[in-house]
Amino acid sequence: MLLELRTYDMKPGKAPAYLTQFRTQGVGLVTRHLPMLGYWLVDTGRLNRIEHLWAYASFEERDACRASLAQDAEWMEGFIPTAFEHVVAQSNRLMQIEKSSPALKDAIAQRKAHHANQAADSPMLAQSLHALEVGANPDNGVGLIGQFRVVSGDCPGQIISLRSGAFADLCTAATGSLSQEILRPLSLSPLR
Repeated sequence: MLLELRTYDMKPGKAPAYLTQFRTQGVGLVTRHLPMLGYWLVDTGRLNRIEHLWAYASFEERDACRASLAQDAEWMEGFIPTAFEHVVAQSNRLMQIEKSSPALKDAIAQRKAHHANQAADSPMLAQSLHALEVGANPDNGVGLIGQFRVVSGDCPGQIISLRSGAFADLCTAATGSLSQEILRPLSLSPLR
């Protein structure tokens, strides 16, 4: 399994506008092509940032999915021109799973599910908190969703952990990490 962690840095204050457009117009388009695991708004660390996680059986499946998305006129001509005017930078890291949890296994099993666009008046964010930790911090058992090894992108070989839990527990779990972002999952995120 190959996971892709994509990061969008937004113009200051524009993350909510992008996320509103994504959840009301974009998620139904993109999940026709890409297998989504998670979508988050960053709450600590680098602000005006969105993280999202996708799962592919192989690099070849990723290529095929992304090529299919690039051929979708509604995505390329409808969503991209208006939504991506808020994006100032994009990056990605390709990762392999080192440790998994039942929540991650369930999300992977449902990775190809199509997600309908949400109504504008539905809640944007879930009530839970997640944390994305970078660094070879051993699993201390605090709400581990998954632990991944970067195979391409920034810092190949680096360990990235995704956790769920209460704020204080997530902060304690980050001891020894190089960095941590507290994330707020979107209500449409499979991992929430």
